[in-house]
Amino acid sequence: MPFELKAPRFRVQSPFLSSLRARFGRLGRWLLLLVVPLFLLRGCFITYVPPDQIGVRQVSFGPGRGLQKEAVSTGYRREVSGYETVYTFPREIQVVEFTNHPSERGAGHSQIGAIKVPTVDGYPVDVDVTVLYRITDPYKVASRFGFGKGYEESVVIRFTDPLVKEFLGELLAEEFYHEARLRRVQELKRELVRRLEPNGIFLVDVLLRQYDYPETFQLLTEQKKLQDQSVLANRTFAKQAEVQTRLNQVTAEGQNLINVKGSEFNAMITEINARKDLYERQKRAEADLLVRSAEANGTELINRALEGAGSAKLLRLRRGLALINGIKGPIYISEDPTDLGKP
Repeated sequence: MPFELKAPRFRVQSPFLSSLRARFGRLGRWLLLLVVPLFLLRGCFITYVPPDQIGVRQVSFGPGRGLQKEAVSTGYRREVSGYETVYTFPREIQVVEFTNHPSERGAGHSQIGAIKVPTVDGYPVDVDVTVLYRITDPYKVASRFGFGKGYEESVVIRFTDPLVKEFLGELLAEEFYHEARLRRVQELKRELVRRLEPNGIFLVDVLLRQYDYPETFQLLTEQKKLQDQSVLANRTFAKQAEVQTRLNQVTAEGQNLINVKGSEFNAMITEINARKDLYERQKRAEADLLVRSAEANGTELINRALEGAGSAKLLRLRRGLALINGIKGPIYISEDPTDLGKP
């Protein structure tokens, strides 16, 4: 027979190691006796609800079987295997996205297509909407929609889509960037809260993030704006013409008033001049009358003087003066013809 060589085996013989091995063996057996019942207790009678979950208890048989209305909070809770089961739902805020942009997909929450809102003026607008909500009553959710995420499709999506179309559909396409949109969104939130609350869901917020218009909307909007500007320009021109007409009317009325007042002023001047001329003629007539009266009185006094004493001499004097005035050329007299002392 061939001879085979084997490696020698050496065993360390130590009393200390032997006693240490014996002690750990006994400790392991005691730990096994303690841990195994704990695992059995944990697996059959206790369950753990994470901090981000909220639970609802379902009893399989007995007088109180069925869903229990009291919510199961976070921590280690009783769950007797075969008798009852604790089902959990997310406690934190959940998100539903309505969008058509591929870059926003894959975020770990529900995503469906954008909501196509038919506006009043006939331009459909694709609206990106984000709905933030959380579960407040797991009993209502489980009793109505089961233990999966059926509540999201049956409540959140089913109510959000028609309500967005209803409230935002009353706007014009260009009013999505107007204050009117804010009022309609507030009304949408109130109505959505009212619809979700009876189903055990609380609406945190509704965010309208993006509006996508049809490709023809910009061209039609520009044409409409040009038409609106043309209408506004025509209205402005019409108002300008109306103002010009009123200005011309006021100018004509002012000119007529100036002419009337000028005529009245000229008439007043004419009347004043006539009164002046009349007054002047009256005073001249009175003066002429006074002069003639004075002359008549003087003549009468002269005639009376001629009829009295010395009138013969005065007559001779006048005749001599008249004779002298009637003679032309040199004259030679020896005596004074005006001498009244001679007969």
